[in-house]
Amino acid sequence: MQLDQRDYDKEPTSKPEKIFLVVMGLAFFGMMVMEILTNYEPKKLGAILFVVFWIPLLFIHEFGHAMMAKVLGWRVSRIVIGVGKIFTHTRFLNAPMEIRMIPLEGFVQIAPKTIQFARLKHALIYFAGPGIELLLFFLVVAYLGGFEQFFTISNDYFRIALQSFAFAALVGAVLNLVPMGILTRDGSTPNDGMGILLCLFATDMDYETWIKESKEDEAF
Repeated sequence: MQLDQRDYDKEPTSKPEKIFLVVMGLAFFGMMVMEILTNYEPKKLGAILFVVFWIPLLFIHEFGHAMMAKVLGWRVSRIVIGVGKIFTHTRFLNAPMEIRMIPLEGFVQIAPKTIQFARLKHALIYFAGPGIELLLFFLVVAYLGGFEQFFTISNDYFRIALQSFAFAALVGAVLNLVPMGILTRDGSTPNDGMGILLCLFATDMDYETWIKESKEDEAF
């Protein structure tokens, strides 16, 4: 999800909270593993792999937004992966990146530098996240020999992993492209699909105001 502004709790997690998160995560995967091992079949791995691949795909999704913004000459001021309290800090594309406790969604804080083709560029930035997930899905389908082969159930572990990765990418892309508002502590904010539509109705004044505010924030 690519968003312009969102206010998240910036308080870092404490060591006990990090330990709790790890323990709960291990317990969750432990229960999934026990379910898989009951009357085990290789195809049962698909469910747990779908969940496992969701996390790296979340990173890829947000990186897609950030990289498209950079390519189009927009400012990338912050990248956030996950929700909740901050787990750790790092940097990507020379912008601060926050990795948060619950890897369910994220956002990239951006700003235009000029109003030239601003609506088109903004729409492309919104699309870049789900777009890269769709690209990965179709690459896997092509690698496996088409849709018929892709949907064929197999006991081959490598094929199962690829299918699970591609399904997770497709689900992530579709969920983000279906236009909807997402409720946050500051109200409703658009997802990628809704953001693309809103770009069509934005005015030059909207982007001029955005540029002015981003410069003021940067100076502050």
